[in-house]
Amino acid sequence: MDLNHLNIFVTLAETLNYSKTAKLMHISQPAVSQIISSMEIEVGVTLFNRNHRQVELTKNGQIFYQNIKAMLNSYNKTIQETRQAFSREQSNISIGATGTPFEQEFLPKLLFEFKQKYPKIKVFLEYYNHNLLKDHLLKHDNDLIFDTKDDIGATEDLEFHELKKGYFTFLVPTGSTLSNLTQLTLSDLNHQSMILLDKNWCPDQQWKIQEEIRKNVPTLDISYANNVQVATTLVRAGVGITIIPDFIADSNLKKIRLNQTPTLHYGLVELNLDQNDAKNKFIKHCKEFFDKYF
Repeated sequence: MDLNHLNIFVTLAETLNYSKTAKLMHISQPAVSQIISSMEIEVGVTLFNRNHRQVELTKNGQIFYQNIKAMLNSYNKTIQETRQAFSREQSNISIGATGTPFEQEFLPKLLFEFKQKYPKIKVFLEYYNHNLLKDHLLKHDNDLIFDTKDDIGATEDLEFHELKKGYFTFLVPTGSTLSNLTQLTLSDLNHQSMILLDKNWCPDQQWKIQEEIRKNVPTLDISYANNVQVATTLVRAGVGITIIPDFIADSNLKKIRLNQTPTLHYGLVELNLDQNDAKNKFIKHCKEFFDKYF
């Protein structure tokens, strides 16, 4: 059975209108009728009940639609994944990141300048959560990842190239009772509403700090967010405060440092066994970019 005919059938099953289907599929209405009739002959059952007023799927048509729709979705997904795999293989460098607001701010400019400098080098960029980044690097799915030093741990095969140092800070909504402070202690958090990040989306150091806060401030009203953008949005909405690395914090929100927090090291990570000239150029470009802008 022709793939295009299956798409026409699915479109008619969803619109229940021959003229709309013809318009969407860029064919004539008689052609739609002819294709559906030929499909019914091939399948051996009536797929649609139709008269001059309405079109509806038969019970057999419903079964056929559900299975064909699933098959087409699977087909389209397979095509997409195959094309992505091909793009990854064709690119000279595959980069992984978590897609924090900070990365979404600097990556377009960094990649644009890299492309201007090295127009023949192709870059493939993917976003994952923190737990997946290291795994994709070790499996050679990525040549480089943007990550924190504490996330990669003491792994001999990995080399860390520091781009920026930072610390952990609280983001505080406008008008909060804490907004006049310059530094926070755990006791200041009593009876506050706090948004913590899901473990998959925060560095190990941040998770440890969050756990320390959670265990030592029992009066906290805690909710969780699954990424930095959601947490920041909730802070803007006045829902509560959150804690994140200072350099990814929204500049429009009040930042207050938690006392005695460890230094956070952010940078590029590579498998030192994989030598790649394009990768080395990208690392060098990133270091120069951060020296220039940060």
